[in-house]
Amino acid sequence: MATLLSQAFRAQALKTKDISIINEQQHSVAYSTGFLPIDFLNGYILNIKDRKYYEVGIIDGSINAVIARSGAGKSTICLQWAGNIIRRFNTSCVFMDNAEGGMLLSRARQLANMDEETFKSKFILRDAGITTESVYDRIKMIHGIKVANPDEYCYDTGIVDEYGKPVVKFEPTVYILDSLKAILPKRLSDDEGTNMNGATTARINSDIFLRLVPMCREANIIMLIINHITKGGIGSVMPQKSDLAYLKQGESLPGGKTTSTYLQNNIFRLDEKSKLKNSEVFGIDGAIVDVQIVKSRTNKAGKGCTLVFDQTNGYDPDLSLFMFLKENNMLEGAGAYLRLPNSEIKFSQRGFKDKLYSDPEFYKSFINACYSALTLDLEKREAEKVMMEQSAATIVSPYQAILDKLSMINAPTNI
Repeated sequence: MATLLSQAFRAQALKTKDISIINEQQHSVAYSTGFLPIDFLNGYILNIKDRKYYEVGIIDGSINAVIARSGAGKSTICLQWAGNIIRRFNTSCVFMDNAEGGMLLSRARQLANMDEETFKSKFILRDAGITTESVYDRIKMIHGIKVANPDEYCYDTGIVDEYGKPVVKFEPTVYILDSLKAILPKRLSDDEGTNMNGATTARINSDIFLRLVPMCREANIIMLIINHITKGGIGSVMPQKSDLAYLKQGESLPGGKTTSTYLQNNIFRLDEKSKLKNSEVFGIDGAIVDVQIVKSRTNKAGKGCTLVFDQTNGYDPDLSLFMFLKENNMLEGAGAYLRLPNSEIKFSQRGFKDKLYSDPEFYKSFINACYSALTLDLEKREAEKVMMEQSAATIVSPYQAILDKLSMINAPTNI
């Protein structure tokens, strides 16, 4: 039952017609990147009114970073993620700032996996005039358009909260910044780079990006910020502790601590593990890439998976799922006689994709195997988390035990 103050506040807030004042916290909603091993590693289980929701992917209105050395496919994977996030929504759009340049429109459309007309209506790319201030102004404009017209841009997520009320969100917008290293404040963009300017840039970027956080959250603007892992020189006798776990000694992220690390909901690290040649394994030129979630606000950091990178078509979601099953010991047999669990259909690693799309029974078996492995892994991690929380709850905190002793000493004596 609402208290007198909460009732009065909500009634007065509604009169303002200001979403920023009216809004109350809702359950987060996750959007799939299209790469399920990553989505489930970053996901969680939501239990509401005896219903279970698998929230897997990147949550609404979050700021995320993809970090790697040059050439690891950072821009590629962000475009693929963005296309998958917005695909099913009518009003969703992707904005991409190519501060480094070099991304052709035709290549971007191919990676987004959209026809020319759809791509033109859903993607807005630019490669000039990109400054920290202009990024802020554009996101502020997107935010203003959406919050001024909630009836046009909101949708029912299908989730019902504890009070039986539908969880309604703005349809997602994705904003890709490529890259943090290449972006400068307008007042410094014409100056020569110096150490002082580097520090000033980090401070100005930090101030501006801090103001983006509430706007992104309120209007469901998902930021994907690309950043480079740089290698420092051997200038220090004592090794410097990294600002971010899972960075190796001597590695750092440009852009300042606040913008490159603290503001991020998730940070995904890409590392090339091995090369692929057309004449071997999957029959493609590319690489096996390890993806590690080095920061996550929705699940445990430090977990990782393997993706398959195709130089022609970008990261391959089907082959990446195949690798997930392989690494989780879900494949039986060897060579040209591999089998999925509970299936007698044999296939080879090289012929996997042809088999997947030509044999309906194999396709169904593959989906079932992936679903079982992904959900089982998430269920196990959630169970471990619950067990840790329950065991911690059974132990009385030392400070509480001391307060209990004090209360006994100070208690009045019955005469």
